[in-house]
Formats: sequence, structure tokens, C-alpha cells
Amino acid sequence: MKKLFVPLLLVLSLLLGGCTNKNEARFRVFSEELRARSDVDLTAAVRAEYDDRSCSFTLRCTEDGEGCTVEVLEPELIRGVRARVSADGTRLLYDSVSVDTGGDGGSSLSPMGALPLLLRALREGALDSAWKEEGCPAVRLVPEDGVGVTVLFDADMTPTYAEIDRGGKTFLFVDVTDFT
Repeated sequence: MKKLFVPLLLVLSLLLGGCTNKNEARFRVFSEELRARSDVDLTAAVRAEYDDRSCSFTLRCTEDGEGCTVEVLEPELIRGVRARVSADGTRLLYDSVSVDTGGDGGSSLSPMGALPLLLRALREGALDSAWKEEGCPAVRLVPEDGVGVTVLFDADMTPTYAEIDRGGKTFLFVDVTDFT
């Protein structure tokens, strides 16, 4: 019995290791293709859970060669408010008004910064781990020190869900409804 058990464990560990390598390889191909593009359009429901409150938004992030624009689709009260994120900083836009919000390049961990951060993590984040969850690929990325992004994909390697954490505490939850 022991003679059969040890080889079976070795085969199982090789198979599980092969799945991880396959998921890593699929993610690396996806990430390279994404890096080659500057025209991503992403819509998602973003929920922020803080110690004293929570808030939910539906946001659309549209990229061009200069950066990206995040627009609030819901709640209706602030529909149309946009944030422009580029290498030279972030500006809040509404109608013809533009307000500079600082030069952090979109690294802010806020609901408005969640989608640009997700895209940056998918392109440039260090791959911490890859696995399968419910039969689909998943990855853990580190886009900057102290920040982690866990991303779930569908079978076609389209992002469907992400969680963003700082210092091990998850507080941004992203349900991707459209990714083109």
C-alpha cells in the first residue's frame, strides 16, 4: 500500500504544479496582449467597504494613449462625474469644470481609482500566484508595495471579478460587467 501511495502523491503534485504553470502562462499571454493595447473599455460595479461605511458605484473606465477617464454611471445623483487619470496626475471633471486632485498618477485606493489600478495591475503587476477557481483562472498581483489585487477570469481570460487590498485588508470589490 505504501509503495502505491508515494508515487500517487508525486503524480498528483506534478499535475497540480502543471495547472499552476498553465494558468501563469495564460495570464502572461493576456498581460502581454493588454500591454500592447491602449484602447481598453471597462465597466464595473465597484463596492468600497471601509471601517465606518460602505459605498457602491457603477463606473466606466475608457483608455486612450494619454491615460484613462473614469466616469460615474450610478448612482444617478452623481452620474457624469469623471476623473481623468494620466501620468501627470488626476483631475476631477464635470461638464466644463476641471479640478486637479494631485499628482499620484492614479495610485489612489478609492472607488474612482479602482479600475485604473486594476488595469495597471493586469499590465505591470508582479505575478504573486496563479490558480484555478471554479474551473477558471485566477491570479494574485502586486502592482505596488503593500497593495494586492486578486483577479478572477472566465474561461476566455476575460476579467470578471477583482478584490483590491492594502496591508492584507480587502476593501475594494470589483464586479466587471464589460471588458473590451
